[in-house]
Amino acid sequence: MKKIKTFEQDFPVPRTHCGFAMGNGNLGAMVWGAEKLHITVNRADFWDHRGGECLLPDTTYDKLKRAYDPGDRSKLETQFVREEMPDGVWKPSRIPVGRFEFSFKNKMRPLKGVLDYGTGSLIIKIGNSDKTSGEIIITVGLRENLIYIDDKADLIDAVITKPSWEFPAVVEHLSKLKFNPPEIVRRDDISGWIQACPEDPSLASICRKTPNAAVISLELGNNNMEALNASLKSIETLQSAVPAFKSGIEKWWKSYWKKAPEINLPSEFFNKFVKYALFRFACATHPFSPIGCGLQGPWIEEYQRGQWSGDYHFNVNIQQIYTLAFASNNLEHLIPLFNMLDGESYQKVMKNNAKVLFGIDDGLLLTHAVDDRGYQCGWISAGSTLDHAVGGWTAQLYWLYYKYTLDKEFLKKRAYPFMYGIMRVYEEMLEEHDGRLSIPVSISAEYGATFDGGRAQNAGRDPSYQLACMHMLADALLESSEILDIAPRQIWKTIKEKVPPYTLIEKGGEKKIAIWEGQDLDICHRHHSHLACIYPFDSLGDWTEEQKEIIDNSIDHWILKGMGQWSEWCMPWASIIHSRLGLKDSSLLLLEIWKEVFVNEGFITVYLPKFRGFSARRREDIMKPRESNEVMQLDGSMGGATAIYEMLLHTKNNTTYIFPAVSAKWKDVSFKNIRAPGAFLVSAVRKNGVTEEIVIKSLKGGRINISVPDCPRMRLIRKSGSSDISLPSPIDMKASETITLTVS
Repeated sequence: MKKIKTFEQDFPVPRTHCGFAMGNGNLGAMVWGAEKLHITVNRADFWDHRGGECLLPDTTYDKLKRAYDPGDRSKLETQFVREEMPDGVWKPSRIPVGRFEFSFKNKMRPLKGVLDYGTGSLIIKIGNSDKTSGEIIITVGLRENLIYIDDKADLIDAVITKPSWEFPAVVEHLSKLKFNPPEIVRRDDISGWIQACPEDPSLASICRKTPNAAVISLELGNNNMEALNASLKSIETLQSAVPAFKSGIEKWWKSYWKKAPEINLPSEFFNKFVKYALFRFACATHPFSPIGCGLQGPWIEEYQRGQWSGDYHFNVNIQQIYTLAFASNNLEHLIPLFNMLDGESYQKVMKNNAKVLFGIDDGLLLTHAVDDRGYQCGWISAGSTLDHAVGGWTAQLYWLYYKYTLDKEFLKKRAYPFMYGIMRVYEEMLEEHDGRLSIPVSISAEYGATFDGGRAQNAGRDPSYQLACMHMLADALLESSEILDIAPRQIWKTIKEKVPPYTLIEKGGEKKIAIWEGQDLDICHRHHSHLACIYPFDSLGDWTEEQKEIIDNSIDHWILKGMGQWSEWCMPWASIIHSRLGLKDSSLLLLEIWKEVFVNEGFITVYLPKFRGFSARRREDIMKPRESNEVMQLDGSMGGATAIYEMLLHTKNNTTYIFPAVSAKWKDVSFKNIRAPGAFLVSAVRKNGVTEEIVIKSLKGGRINISVPDCPRMRLIRKSGSSDISLPSPIDMKASETITLTVS
């Protein structure tokens, strides 16, 4: 298959999220349209921060334990002390901005879009009917919140501004929140608007059109005039430095693709999907961004309020987005997220939450759905507060960053302190119970939250999700202590000895992993949290025969409960679990179904099913017109790309498996430079269903343990000579050394 160099679509492109997504982590642009070209714009740091919550004094874990009643979940909720919100304050939320529309001379319209991966630019072919008369080229700045539209043939006739206030749903929403309509700007070659916020900075969205170009700028300011002046200044600065602006962008994208893996699958769709997902990943998590990536990246629709506030859901979604950084060899894209989490505001809120709940000064408690400052967006409750795997799964991102880079300074200054603070919260929860350490009351992400007609979160003793997370953290902290030559806390060793790996439930003589003590998986549930010991936490080590049977029973029971409530991010997660179990054909089947149900015409994953009949998730919304209810989330796209990589290579219990879950349908498969823990780059070729060659490059030196399921014996070739080896086998390598494994 030829190397994929472009992503192409014919116009008309009927909806916002069917178009081309461009961005720099902070500025987001969605390009679409029919008779006109539409560019929907937003900024990831444009927030209404009012209504953010953290734990208030007197909300203690001891009180929650005493109030817990499995027969009346409302008793737990009444223990949370909450602020009364004034009229016009809802919760922190990103603000819809609007769009710019471009009409063209001689009644021409956009005919085709060609996204050039090599330069990061979008070429729009313009003409009448099917005859192309010229093109415009759209480029988004790397550090600058600017969109440059190269119009050498002077095709653009007019710029039409459409702030979000032109859409009734936004007017209704923002009016309730005491927003005033935007100030419209029209003068000479300038058009746009400035949106003021009740308490946060204003945003100026301005376009300047000249005969051969148009420039869009989005800038914040303490008031409307400051925002406008900042936007005009950024446009003026760019117009005197366009060649350098474009050259820098092309150089960056060239470097990005040079590092990224190449895959060659016998599926045109998945080859194309992964490539576009990597492009969007770069646009959403750009290492130059001043802010981490939320649920929707830098993109928010102009016609409705930001769904789920456009916030940071840390109970699976943000982790799914950022996990793609590891296999795709884009570790620096995690840094803006770490900078946000390690920043003053997040640290203050997390320390406050730990102090209030447990009375400790050295803990970090991250709640479920937060804004860019760390404050809870969805109200303080059991569901938002008692899921400490929210922080634990986030801490795993820090740990994996070290594992994939071997950056000891990062481990010492950033990963270890974050993991330590998160673990302190777990430590404070534990109590002696039936000869073991136990969590008296906690949750499994969203289980029992909405299925009985009430919104109160159900809870229980020893959720398997939390136990798996705690074991992962204990392993990571003990290993970190050894690497850093720091004395480990005794409690971490005790956790490994006295905390069970999961909670069991037995029915009909069959043991399965329980949600929590006494709670079987009784419903179709979209969070696969009780199976987290398999993935993401890989917390079981070498499985015993008893554990294998328990896992088999649990997986069959999970399958029997079905997929009828799953959404777009659930299926890639499930596919990865299947891959980790070696269920090759089913891991692909899940992604095939996901492709048909949750991936739209623009190769973008959408939260709701595209049609009714597979999933009953939010049935009433499925039946609404798609142009008014489509919600994009990045977790599904990035999770889907990660699931593809997992089929080709994954590391489980410190062993790296090559082609561990490639379906029998895929006879010929190859990949180059997928990154593995230990700072290794791995390439491999599989022909006619057999692995023929593996090439491994060590960036830092060290040991990699290799297993190839279909090849128990291979020939190891080094510069110094060759030998036959049995697999799985540990291989010691020097820094910058490359070895080859071939069929023996």
